[in-house]
Parts: sequence; structure tokens; C-alpha cells
Amino acid sequence: MFNFKPKEDKFYTMFLKAAQNVNKAAMILRKSMDSLSNKEAYVNEIQELEHKGDKLVSIITKELNEAFITPIDREDIYLLIKEMDDILDLINSTMHTFMMFSIDESTHESKLLADMIVKCTNHILESMEGISLMGNKSKYIKEKIRIINEIENEADKLFRKTVAELFKNETNVIEVIKWKEIYQILENTVDRCEKIANTVEGVVIKNA
Repeated sequence: MFNFKPKEDKFYTMFLKAAQNVNKAAMILRKSMDSLSNKEAYVNEIQELEHKGDKLVSIITKELNEAFITPIDREDIYLLIKEMDDILDLINSTMHTFMMFSIDESTHESKLLADMIVKCTNHILESMEGISLMGNKSKYIKEKIRIINEIENEADKLFRKTVAELFKNETNVIEVIKWKEIYQILENTVDRCEKIANTVEGVVIKNA
């Protein structure tokens, strides 16, 4: 009989690497908000992680083209790795926006949104650690999905409240434009985390 286990392990290993990459980028983003005067160094760190993410997408696409059998649907494998890369792109975009707008001090609300991104990526990482054993870990993974959904709901509320207050209280139009864009990217990042959670949920259901 053919042994397909090494090929299966390869996909799960790449999921885990991608999740670790995303989680590390989220933590760097949050750390940067406490010292944006050093933002160039943080931009370089996240840029490096973003390149690693792109490379993983390329590798997994090649593996999918060559694989005779895959542990889960090919479409789901590609979706998971691509959606994690999308989060990296958004985190990278946030750091470059800080650079572009010459922002040296973050707001309390941006830090709260960044905290939510870190929490979501923690749960994504933990989900990827259990996905190869989803038959035994389905309840565990579903709990992670539930938590990510809750965080996304909190982020939506915080985003709406923060933007409303920004337009109400900030008199400098340029500052309104700057921070509206930053808050939007951060909120979009949390949305992407929920999108991954929904994809993982679909994988668990299909492979239950």
C-alpha cells in the first residue's frame, strides 16, 4: 500500500508555519504601537515575515499541483494558507501606513484593536496546532472559532464607536483621514481572522 502520511504532514506543517508567522507579525505590530518612533525597524521585521508568507503560498501551491492525495480538500488548503497571508498583508499595510502618515504615537483605540488581532492570531495558531487531529480536537477547534467570532463582534463595535468619536471630536481634517484609514485596516484584519475561523469551521464539519 502507498504511504501518504509524509505528504499530509507537510501540509499541516505549512499551516502551522503560516500561523506562527501571522501570530509573530501581530505581536510585532502591537509592540510597535508602544514605540512608533522606531517604526522603521518594525516595518522591516514585518516585511520579512510577509515575504516568508508569500513564499509559503508559493510552496503550498506547488505541493497542491504535485500531490496525488491531500488530507483535506485542495480548495480548503489553498484558502487557509492564502487567508493567513492576507492577514500578514494587512498587518504590513498598517505598519507602512504609520510610515506614510509619519505617525509617531498611537491611540488607545488602535492599541485595543491590535490587542484583538493578537488574540485572534493566538487562537488561529492553536487551531492550526490541532487541525491535523481534528477528529479528536473538533470541540477544541470549534471553541477557538467561537472565541474569534466574539472578538470580531467586539472589534466591529469598537471600530464604529471610535470612528464616530473621531468625526465628532477631531477638528483636524488630516488627522481624521489618517486615523480613519488606520482603524479601517485594523478592523479589516480582525475580519480576516474571522474569515479563517469560518474556513476552519467548514473544514472541521466536512471532515467530522
